[in-house]
Amino acid sequence: MKIIVAKNSGFCFGVRRAIDLAKNFSKNVGVVYTIGPIIHNPQVVNKLEKSGIKVIKKLSDVKNGHIVIRAHGIPKKILNDIKKKGMKILDATCPYVTRSKKYVEELSKEGYQIVIIGNPNHPEIKYISSYAPKDRVILLTSENIQKKLKYSKKLGILTQTTQSPENFTKIAAKLLRYSNEFKIFNTICPDAINRQNETVKLANKSDVMIIIGGKNSANTKRLTNISKKIQRRTHHIETADEIKKEWLDGSKIAGIVAGASTPDWIIKEVVKILKFY
Repeated sequence: MKIIVAKNSGFCFGVRRAIDLAKNFSKNVGVVYTIGPIIHNPQVVNKLEKSGIKVIKKLSDVKNGHIVIRAHGIPKKILNDIKKKGMKILDATCPYVTRSKKYVEELSKEGYQIVIIGNPNHPEIKYISSYAPKDRVILLTSENIQKKLKYSKKLGILTQTTQSPENFTKIAAKLLRYSNEFKIFNTICPDAINRQNETVKLANKSDVMIIIGGKNSANTKRLTNISKKIQRRTHHIETADEIKKEWLDGSKIAGIVAGASTPDWIIKEVVKILKFY
C-alpha cells in the first residue's frame, strides 16, 4: 500500500511560534500558565505540562505567576484582569488571529455593524468578538440571518481563520442584502487554505484517508469534513493506536493529512503503523 502524506501536514507557523515562545519563557521564569490549552492538541499540551507549561481553566485558579496567552488569544476582559493582578504576560496569540482583532477594532472606530463568520464557542471568536461592540453578530451558518441581523448603513465582515473559503463566500454573499456599503476582510489563514486544497487533491486519489489532529481542533475537523465529502472512507484520529486494520482493507493508496496543531512525531507514528499493516 502506498502512503502519501500531505506536504503541509503538521505544525503551522502560529502553533510552532506559540509553543517556542512558551518554552523559552518557561526556561527563563519557571512554571507558566495558559488559560485554556495553548493549542488544540491534547498530546502536545500534556507534553508541555511536564516541561512547566500548565493549563488552568480560569484566572482565579492562580493567585500569582506568569501567564502565556494561548495561540487563539483570550477575551479582552480576561487580559485586563491579568494586568490588574500584576502578573507578567507573554502574548503567544497567532499573528493572523491578532490581525483579525485589529480589523475588528478598525471597523468599530469607523462605525460599521460587525459580522464575524465562525463558531461563537471557539476561543478565537471569543477573543476577536470581545473587541467589537455588543451589537456585533456572529454567524456559524447562513441559516436564520434575518433573525440576527437588521439592515445597516455600513457592514463590516470577517471570518474565523480556519473557515473554508466556500462557507465564507456563501455567507458573505447572503449578507449583501443587509447594507449598501461594505468592508469585507478575508481573514482565513493562508496555511488553512493550503491544507484544505491539499486535502481535496489527496482525497480524490486515495482509497482511504487518515486525518490526524485533536478532536477539539477546528481546522482538523474542517479537513475531516472536506475529505468525507470526497472519500467516505475518511477517519479522524488523534494518535496511531486508534487506527483499525479493517479501515485499510483493499486500499492501494492511503492519504494522510494532519491539522495545524499535530506534531511530527504523531504523524511518523501513524505512517509506521500503516506500513506495518
